[in-house]
Amino acid sequence: MNIRYTRKNGSIAIGAVVATSCGLVAAIALVVANDPTLVLDAVARVGWGIAAIVAIRVVIMGLTGVAWGRLVRPLTQQGFGVFVFLRWVREAINVLLPVASFGGDLIGTRLLTFWGVAGGLAGASILVDLLIQAFAQFLFTVAGFGLLVAGGRGGTMVQWLATGLLIAAAALGGFYVAQRFGLFDLIERGMLVVARWLKASFGSELRLHHNLQRIHANRTAMLGSIFVHLAAWFLGVAEIWIALACMGAEPTFAQALVLESLGQAIRDAAFPVPGALGV
Repeated sequence: MNIRYTRKNGSIAIGAVVATSCGLVAAIALVVANDPTLVLDAVARVGWGIAAIVAIRVVIMGLTGVAWGRLVRPLTQQGFGVFVFLRWVREAINVLLPVASFGGDLIGTRLLTFWGVAGGLAGASILVDLLIQAFAQFLFTVAGFGLLVAGGRGGTMVQWLATGLLIAAAALGGFYVAQRFGLFDLIERGMLVVARWLKASFGSELRLHHNLQRIHANRTAMLGSIFVHLAAWFLGVAEIWIALACMGAEPTFAQALVLESLGQAIRDAAFPVPGALGV
């Protein structure tokens, strides 16, 4: 892991310790506020399955960090460790804090500059990573949808899901076109006030369009990132399979894939909701 230590990095480390401590205190408070017996009983029923699920989640987070790093490492000197760490930060903010599900990505952009990555490259890497992650999830969801249709189940829900996939495909296409054909360049040119603020925050002009083209030009890195993201999505099937098995069900891999893929698609459709609470 090639991480250069600075005073800013030291502040991040202290902040991470404080945030972790606060999280542990909050978790203990939630258990105490509810019936600890019921909580412990639920944990006991799942047993060692919890450890397996946590281990799988750790691997998934590592994979998504590596997928992000593959996009940027050819253009910077940082190792994968930085991207894995910051991917955890992004996920924690998106899931746990009362912000919409893109708040962690904005903060991840800022934090990446603390390791010497230019602000424009950091921002562009997040945008491309989000595009690739969404594309990989789209393929994953199509696989789940195909298994659902092949099983002859879903009824009228199949039509709704098919419509949702078409909308998602159009949105992905639009996001790709925006990155490749200058939309972000137009935004930067038109929003002078914001551009001045960004320059003050990141220390340089972003040049998002230029940096987006640099990342997109490396097809090998792009394909590698897609493959790693796909591996992470399919590994997530093991999480739900273990959880269902621990609750006494006997799901097949196909059933677990359908539940995981469509469940994640519905959850991510609610991205404006902080932490997707209630979804």
